[in-house]
Amino acid sequence: MSRRGLHTRAGRAILTMALLAPAAGAFAQGTDSPDARAQRLLEEGRQFREEGKTKQALDSFGIIVTGFPNSDVVDNALLEIGITHVEKTGDLDQAREAFKQVATRFPQGDAAPGAYYYLGWLTLSRATTQADLDDALAQFARLRTVYPRSEWVPRAWHGTGLAYRRAGRYQDAIDAERRVVLEYPQDRVAPEALFEVGHDLGLLGRPREAMEEFQRLRNQYPDSKLAPTARNRIIGLYRLYGTPSPTFAVDPQFSVPGGDVLKDVTALLMTPQGVLWVASDKAHGAYPFTDGRMGPSLSAADPSSLALGARGELVFASRLGVSVGEGRGRGFSVPGTREGETRPLDHIAAALTTPEGGYLVADRKQKGIFRFDRDGVFVARFPDDQEREVVRLIRDIEGNYVWLDRGTRSIAVFNGVGQRLRGVPRRGEGYELKDPVDVAVDPQLNAYVADEDRGIWVFSPQGRLMFLLGDQLVRKPTALTVAPDGALIVYDDKDGKVVRLR
Repeated sequence: MSRRGLHTRAGRAILTMALLAPAAGAFAQGTDSPDARAQRLLEEGRQFREEGKTKQALDSFGIIVTGFPNSDVVDNALLEIGITHVEKTGDLDQAREAFKQVATRFPQGDAAPGAYYYLGWLTLSRATTQADLDDALAQFARLRTVYPRSEWVPRAWHGTGLAYRRAGRYQDAIDAERRVVLEYPQDRVAPEALFEVGHDLGLLGRPREAMEEFQRLRNQYPDSKLAPTARNRIIGLYRLYGTPSPTFAVDPQFSVPGGDVLKDVTALLMTPQGVLWVASDKAHGAYPFTDGRMGPSLSAADPSSLALGARGELVFASRLGVSVGEGRGRGFSVPGTREGETRPLDHIAAALTTPEGGYLVADRKQKGIFRFDRDGVFVARFPDDQEREVVRLIRDIEGNYVWLDRGTRSIAVFNGVGQRLRGVPRRGEGYELKDPVDVAVDPQLNAYVADEDRGIWVFSPQGRLMFLLGDQLVRKPTALTVAPDGALIVYDDKDGKVVRLR
């Protein structure tokens, strides 16, 4: 046979293989099992979410649920849909629906423990009553009982600890969190549990033990994202309890260069990320400072207050409206004296967002706190119909509402359903609030009250006077906030500057 004949036959063989290759690939894809294709979609969705492609992630998981309803990973896809809504979209209603489907349709599936965990977590995140906390505890307990070998058990114990803390059962919370630390020291939630042990000890009034636990976290989990926060807690606790008397001094290295921003300051807010917000009537807005550098501002006439909302977002109130995050301000109206009549809130002094997505707005002219739903529709006065001249409204670390009533010159703390928890009356043993204008609360629930006439009063969670920072440090405090390390950031109206006391 000639070389030309061999070459021709070889060429035909190669051509035939090339033509058959796509068909072979199609045949392989066609015979690929639905479970295998669903598994690839699941992995693809997780990758999309990791890359920040939320829509594509939800699309991939959704195709599994609708296109492969009988595959082995439908429960996993539903779980991932819920997690994506929790972590990315913030749509907690959609998340809850996905988790409920897993729990009811696939109770024997490997995604069920995760669903029960998140159902408990969602309930806890919106809890406003003891019944809510009991429901969350039941979800976590169900997970531990029915799925004792699941990888979600450590997180269920951690969730249990958080629920106990919210209920004020601090020793029970410590016991639950210690189980995580001792039995699951390598689990990703172990550093969080150890941090909570320290935090709960602080709330129990055992600061030295709390400092020891925070240091243990730094030693055992030095790379944890909570290690810097633990360090700040140690600094704050030592400043208050590490020496015979609390020690605060003006930090000479701290400065806020603001020009007009530092004139007529109406509110300060230090975020957990270390951003200092300054609201200035003179500069008509709120201005963020990071390491002394000013960022983009939020404009508003007659700014009145700054606070962190239910999800850690900035809530900026001015006389006529409230803005959340970087959103535009919105106004609010309440029913008038005649049917069908409404009256705008036009002397807003303070505002917060609620776990349900609504608002609490304090108005000096209408003399009260008013609750609105997420659409801004009036619901009711909060916590009752009593008139109040509230000028500050903030959340403590437990999610309770703390406010300063200028009319009664007192501080009050209420939970989400309007139950009074604690407070600081106008007069008490060793003190009298003369002209209180602002209040801040640290992680141990100690309250700091700026009094234009006397200085800064510091009270324990039980309302007992701890000490007074007098005019030797700040001549006329009119606004204050607590930094992550427990330092006080204060506006001194007499000197027209912001100082740090540490």
